Amino acid sequence: MDIRELRDAWNTLGADDPMWAVLTQPERRGRKWTPEEFFAEGRREIDEVLASIAPLGLPAGHGSALDFGCGVGRLTQALAEHFDDVVGIDIAASMLENARRFNDRPNVRFVLNEEPHLAVIPDTSIDFVYTTIVLQHMAPELALGYLEEFARILRPGGVAVFTLPTGPSRTLVGRLYRVVPAPLVHLLKKRLWGAVIDMHGVPMETLLPTLTSAGLRVERIEPDTSPGPNWRGFRYVVAKR
Repeated sequence: MDIRELRDAWNTLGADDPMWAVLTQPERRGRKWTPEEFFAEGRREIDEVLASIAPLGLPAGHGSALDFGCGVGRLTQALAEHFDDVVGIDIAASMLENARRFNDRPNVRFVLNEEPHLAVIPDTSIDFVYTTIVLQHMAPELALGYLEEFARILRPGGVAVFTLPTGPSRTLVGRLYRVVPAPLVHLLKKRLWGAVIDMHGVPMETLLPTLTSAGLRVERIEPDTSPGPNWRGFRYVVAKR
């Protein structure tokens, strides 16, 4: 799936059921997330993440933050409670339309980016980057390119927190991901969701050298359950050297 197909898929989901497309709990399908519940989940997540990295002594809070793959702004609004300026960036115009409609924070702006880079964000202009359940939905080379862009836009000492699986797990479904042809998986997803959203992993032996070469120091790696039981998920905390 190239970046245009990725854009089209997320635009479809953003127009159909934007909150469920972000938090895909089966019982919430059909626009059953209320805005209050949905955005409360964002505040809970950001509070937990910032508290978890505080013992590392990394600068977080105040300054500027980027929510990469912001969708409807669930995490963007939450970040706005901790940072002076927050940018939410997404590939799907339909998602950003909803994000702007729900936004009530004066220190937030939303940016459409349909490119395989972040040229819309100046060098060394961001203190904190956060992205979760986003990089896993793009081809590994595209995900790695965006991570290199995080290094470019972060100020020295700035922090990025991101989630990315290393690959399918050893569950039955995880094993099927390894052997079932991608066109068949795409067909099933199209019928279930109305759009094809791929899942990808990047092995650590590929990811870690990329981070180092980009000038990012790995501060922490911890298990992450957000991709679900069929993928080996990890959360990474990195700092700009």
